[in-house]
Amino acid sequence: MLPRAHLKSHMVATWCAWIITRHPEVTILYISATATLAETQLYAVKNILASSVYNRYFPEYIHPQEGKREKWSSNAMSIDHVQRKKEGIRDATIATAGLTTNTTGWHADIIVADDLVVPENAYTEDGRESVQKKSSQFTSIRNAGGFTMACGTRYHPSDIYATWRSQKYDIFDDEGMKIDEHPVWEIKEYAVEKDNIFLWPRTIREDGKAFGFDIRVLARIKAEYSDRVQFFAQYYNDPNDPGSDRISRDKFQYYNPRLLKKEGSRWTYNGRRLNIYAAVDFAFSLSRQADYTAIVVIGIDCDNNIYVVDIDRFKSDKTLEYFQHIKALHSKWVFNKLQAEVTVAQKVIVNGIKDYVKKDGLRLSVEEYRPSRAEGSKEERIAAALEHRYDNLEVWHHEGGWTSVLEEELVLSRPPHDDIKDALASAVSIATPPAKSFNSGIQDFLFDNSKRSRFGGVAYR
Repeated sequence: MLPRAHLKSHMVATWCAWIITRHPEVTILYISATATLAETQLYAVKNILASSVYNRYFPEYIHPQEGKREKWSSNAMSIDHVQRKKEGIRDATIATAGLTTNTTGWHADIIVADDLVVPENAYTEDGRESVQKKSSQFTSIRNAGGFTMACGTRYHPSDIYATWRSQKYDIFDDEGMKIDEHPVWEIKEYAVEKDNIFLWPRTIREDGKAFGFDIRVLARIKAEYSDRVQFFAQYYNDPNDPGSDRISRDKFQYYNPRLLKKEGSRWTYNGRRLNIYAAVDFAFSLSRQADYTAIVVIGIDCDNNIYVVDIDRFKSDKTLEYFQHIKALHSKWVFNKLQAEVTVAQKVIVNGIKDYVKKDGLRLSVEEYRPSRAEGSKEERIAAALEHRYDNLEVWHHEGGWTSVLEEELVLSRPPHDDIKDALASAVSIATPPAKSFNSGIQDFLFDNSKRSRFGGVAYR
C-alpha cells in the first residue's frame, strides 16, 4: 500500500520481470480495475523483457524477432524459454484481465492485483460488493501452492483492502488439530510522510528534473484537492481526513442511567415521560453474514431531547433471528413502532418479521421506509436527521456497549460501517415528543431563560 505517484505499479511490473527471469515456467494473471489498465502494465513488463540490456544477459527468454515469439499481444505474452516446453505449460506467461473480464478456464500460479479499487467502484456499496466478489473469483483461478501479490491505494474504509486485512486462516498440527490463526496477507503500508520525513524525498537530477516529494510539493497537491478526504486516502492511506469530522466529539453527552425509570408500561427520565421508538438497519447483503444488522432504541422527551437507550448489533441472515432480537428489545422497552428501511431484497425479511409479530401477539407496528431520490443520498439523509440535533446538544448517549462504535460512525466522514447511525437516524425521523405535562408547563413558564430582546440578553424579572 503506497501513496499516489510513488511508482508502485512500476515496481510491480519490475517484480513481474524478475519473477519470470527466476522461474521461466511461471504463469501470471495480471488484474486491474479495467482491462486497459492491466494491458498498460503488460506493456511495461514487455518493454523490460524486450530491452537490449535484458537480452544481453538473458538472450534465451525472448526471441529477437517479434514475429517468431510464442505469444506477444496487447493482452497476453509468453516467453520463449525452453523450460516452458519441458513442463508443457499451456497458459500464457502473463495474461491480463479487468474486473469484468470472463476468465472461465484460466489458470495461473500468481495473481497480481494492481489498483482494483478506483473511484468508480469505491464509493458505493454495490461497487465495493462487486470488487469483493470478483476478487474471490480470481482466487479460484490460482493454482494450488500459488500466491497473490497486490498493490493499491485506499479510497474507502470498507474497500477490498480492508477486507483482505481482516482475513485469517487456520493453522493445524500433524494430527489435524487447530492450534493457531495467521493473517492471510503480509501487509506493507506507507504514508507519503510521517513527522515531515518523506517516504520518497525530493531529489533533483543533474539535468534539473525533479522527483519525489517535499513539504512544498505536498502542500500544492493538497490545495488542489477539493475533497480533503480523498487526499488523505490517496496520500496517507487513511480514508478519513482528521480535519473532516462530521460531528465534533465535544457534542457527545451522556445521561445518568439511574434517572431512567420504568413506571408501569411507560419510561421516564428525571421524571419526564419518554416516548420510545426503534429502528432497524439490515445488513446490506442478506446472502452472507459479513455485514452487521443494527437495532437502535431511543426515547424522546417533551423538550425534544433524544436518549439512545439501547443498541443491538449482530450478524445473521435468518428472519427468525432478526425477530428474536427485536422481541427481546420490545419486551424491555415496550416500543410501539419499529421502522425498517426496505429494499427489494429486504422486503421479504420485513414481511417475515411482521408475520412473527402477529403470531406472537406483540403490540408493535413495523413500518416500512423506502427512501426517495428527493431525500438525497444515505449520507445526506443521516446528516439531515442527526447533525443539527448534535449541534443543539439534544442527543444523549449511554456510556458503554456499542456507544463507542456509534460515536466513531458519527465522527468519521467515511466510517467502515454506518449501520448504527443509520438506524439511529431512522428512529429519530419517526420520533414524536410527548405532550408537556401541566407541571412541566408551569415550571417552564416560571423559569424560562429564553432570549426575548431583539438584541439579545435575558428579559428582566
